[in-house]
Amino acid sequence: MSNSMIKTSMRWLLMVLIGFLCISGIGAAVFYFFRTPNNPGFIEFSLTTQSHVILGGLFMALAPFQLIKRVRTRWPLFHRWSGRLLVFIGGIIALTALFMAVVIPFSGWLESVINSFFALFFLLSLVKGLYYIRRKQIDLHRQWMIRAFAVGLGPATMRLIFVPALIIAGQPTHEQIMMLSIVSFTVAFSVHIAFAEWWIRGFNKTKRSEQPAVVELGVM
Repeated sequence: MSNSMIKTSMRWLLMVLIGFLCISGIGAAVFYFFRTPNNPGFIEFSLTTQSHVILGGLFMALAPFQLIKRVRTRWPLFHRWSGRLLVFIGGIIALTALFMAVVIPFSGWLESVINSFFALFFLLSLVKGLYYIRRKQIDLHRQWMIRAFAVGLGPATMRLIFVPALIIAGQPTHEQIMMLSIVSFTVAFSVHIAFAEWWIRGFNKTKRSEQPAVVELGVM
């Protein structure tokens, strides 16, 4: 099999996986409103939590279209305005995630540290993606938006790790549930960031160029 065929197969596989994770994440966002949260802080700060959940579902619904070349080339105006919206709601998602991690963590201080780090990295990726598109540096813009999207998908993968782990554990104690939550978040976000870096630096061979590029399309 030629390298081009391998890359094409990998891209199709990646899009299927991304679609599955996005649907899972949207489903989890909807399901949130049909059950009582395990974290009492989610009830106490319901507006913050619900804003995070709703905007997180919207992010997962819109973000995949930014990755589809045909959408970018045929509907550049949609790509641009959708990108602006994603940066805006992504910023709110990051700030509410940071608030929830610091003020109402489910699993204590360790979860606060881990989730705060990834929330800040998500926010940094969005800001840098915005910065580079404003400077018309398309390659760097895409790299940082890929990183942001990878982190944004993290909660979907976290649930795909956490829920089966709970089932396997049988009747875990509260301490075990908290530890499983921490491990699931850490593994999910770490794997997503590692994969994004591999895609950017390795498989996709995206070049980091510091010279302004000709703007073909972007979020701004």
